[in-house]
Amino acid sequence: MARREQFRVRYRARIVRRMAIVMLADLQNGVTASLFAYEGAFIAELRSTLCLLGWPWPTANQAARDLVAEALRRINAERPSWNEGQREWTIQAGTLIARTRCVICHKRLTGDQTKFCSKICADRQHARLARLREASEDKAICTAIRSI
Repeated sequence: MARREQFRVRYRARIVRRMAIVMLADLQNGVTASLFAYEGAFIAELRSTLCLLGWPWPTANQAARDLVAEALRRINAERPSWNEGQREWTIQAGTLIARTRCVICHKRLTGDQTKFCSKICADRQHARLARLREASEDKAICTAIRSI
């Protein structure tokens, strides 16, 4: 317990500051495309380090998540909407990313096709997205993983 309290007081601000600096600097330098690019890696590394210092896993996990959340708050990171987080989201700052292949079956698109090669593929994708939106968090994760 004494170690944990010493960690909280002594290192917390320094760790948060360094994570925030890395997140901002890499976004500004074009190394990452999002302020959230290192979120998972930072949580895993902090949790691992705390576990190696003798912290129980649940406590280390929560502390790591809190530190990363604090770093993200410090740099005013705003999470994108659900739609913006999807692979299908192609509009950013008024530009379109040209697609050459169908989102579902990856056949080459022709003529006026912009995303899907057929109505069957379009209906399949729309049904999948509707299921994800309506699903609970755990079910959504499983559905998303299966569809990759």
